[in-house]
Formats: sequence, structure tokens, C-alpha cells
Amino acid sequence: MRARHNRPAARAGSRECSRQPNKKRKGHMAQDFSPQGIRKRSERGEGIVTGNQAVRRAIAVLKAFSDDAPEMGVTEVSRRVNLHKSTVYRLLSAFEGEGLIAKSAETGKYRLGPELIVLGEQVLRHTDVHRVALPFLRELAERTGETIDLEVLSGSNVVTIEEIGGKHVVAAAGAIGKPWAAHSTSTGKVLMAHLPPEKQRQILARTLKRFTPRTITDAKVLARDLLKVREQGYAISYGELEDHLIAIGTPIRSRNGDAVAAVSISGPDTRLTPDKLPGLIRIGLETCGKISARLGYHGPATLRAAQSKFLTPRAFA
Repeated sequence: MRARHNRPAARAGSRECSRQPNKKRKGHMAQDFSPQGIRKRSERGEGIVTGNQAVRRAIAVLKAFSDDAPEMGVTEVSRRVNLHKSTVYRLLSAFEGEGLIAKSAETGKYRLGPELIVLGEQVLRHTDVHRVALPFLRELAERTGETIDLEVLSGSNVVTIEEIGGKHVVAAAGAIGKPWAAHSTSTGKVLMAHLPPEKQRQILARTLKRFTPRTITDAKVLARDLLKVREQGYAISYGELEDHLIAIGTPIRSRNGDAVAAVSISGPDTRLTPDKLPGLIRIGLETCGKISARLGYHGPATLRAAQSKFLTPRAFA
């Protein structure tokens, strides 16, 4: 804070005495301290912000980095999060000091830092569904020989939180922490199918990106598909995310019956042929049933598929 100095009293008639108290000085704009003014300055990354706003800004800066933009400079981040460059620079510098952001010595640009990996691993270790599911996932991979993924819904994506590789040379492969468009995956469809109607509508209202000729991009068609998925209790992706990749998704339920995660069995269509799907679906349902029971779910049998009533698989052509 700038120090204040006493000044001698001004003579009557001097400029200081004659200055009107409310008159603006030349070159200075009056500050607007109304709620509307503060809000406008806050939106521009200026002025006074509340504690919640500061936290939201910090989170927005971290979330600005993605697979499409893994490394950015201050100006790029500022543009993405709509904050003043000086604010972004201060946040990035603070994150860098804590290891949450790393700065490239070659380019001077920023990327997500290694400390986030440490935090992510702690989340996985202390997430009940991951801890409970892991031995069952390993057993499922051993029984089927195929790649097994554990995924959760995040907005309109599913995120892989565990993957057990299959025993085959040619097998599905993903990456822990990577988001996938929910509408194109078996796990995404089974989790979307069990969402409250309003949340499901919000996802369906977005643009559904096409990844292969088989990706469902019509919201009405997908909505009908999700009704079937909810009724039967499992979903199948027939080359909808990647050509010739077949995946079976089955839900894991929490104590109150919510679908909190999903397990997929995936592999190429040369192995996951129509005659093998019923057996794999049954094994997937059994596995998720055991995991759900460990999480405290003791509701009725979810699925008609448990009584061997499976959807007729589509042609893979």
C-alpha cells in the first residue's frame, strides 16, 4: 500500500480548495464498484474476484490443456479460457511451482506437469469401484483373453480408469485417463442409457461426431438404441469407434442401483464373431454382478440377457 504524507493546508482560492470532490481527474476513469461492474471486470479477468471465482479460473486453466492442445503459450490459454493474459500467467507460474504445469525450455510453452500423475494415481488407489473391480477385471481378462477396460462417464465422454491387456498379439489398446466419445463406445452407451432423462437429453443435444461409417450420429436413432440397452442391460459397439473393433459394455452398480462405471470386453471382429458374443456377454454380466455386489448392490437381476436373451448381432459388413 502506498504511504500517505501530510501536506500543508492549501490557501483559500487555490486549485486544491476549488477542486470539486466528485470531479473526475483527467486521464482517470471512475471505478464502478457496483455488483454489475465487479462482475464485468471479473469476467474479463480483472478486478475483484471471490474465492469461488478464483478456484474456477484455476481449474479452467488446467482443463484448457487437452489432446488437441497439449502445449500452449500464455496467449493461447488466455484465449481459450477468456481471461486476461496477466491472470493466466500468474496462474501458470503458480502451477509450475507446484509441479502441476511444466514449461518447455525449448519453446517456452506450457503443458500439464508430472504432479498431476501422482494425484491421478492417488484418486485411482482410493476409488472404491477401481479397488473392488481390479481382481475381477484380471480374472475376466484371463477367461476371455481379450482386452478389458474399466470406464466412467465424464460429461459426454467416457474415461478409462483401468485396462487389462489381452493375451493376443492383435488386441484393442487404449490409454488410462484418455477420454472417448460416449456415443461411439459400448461403455458410454450403457452408462448413458442409465442416466436420468434430463442428463441424457443434454448429451444427445450435442453434435455427435462420426468416427467410422457405423458411428450413430442421429440423436433420435441413438435414443432408441439407448432404450434397448437399458432394457437388456448391456451395449455392443460394432465398429462405431474404430473400424473392425467390437466391444461389449456391461454396467457396474452402486449400493443404490446407479450405474457408476462400466466394463468392456473388446477385440477385432475376426475373433469377436456373432457366435461368440452371447458367451462373452454372459461372462461380462456375471463379472459386473459380482463387482456390484461387493459395492453393496443387492437389487433384482438387471438383465434379460442374464436369462440368455441377447440381441441379434448386426452384420459386421
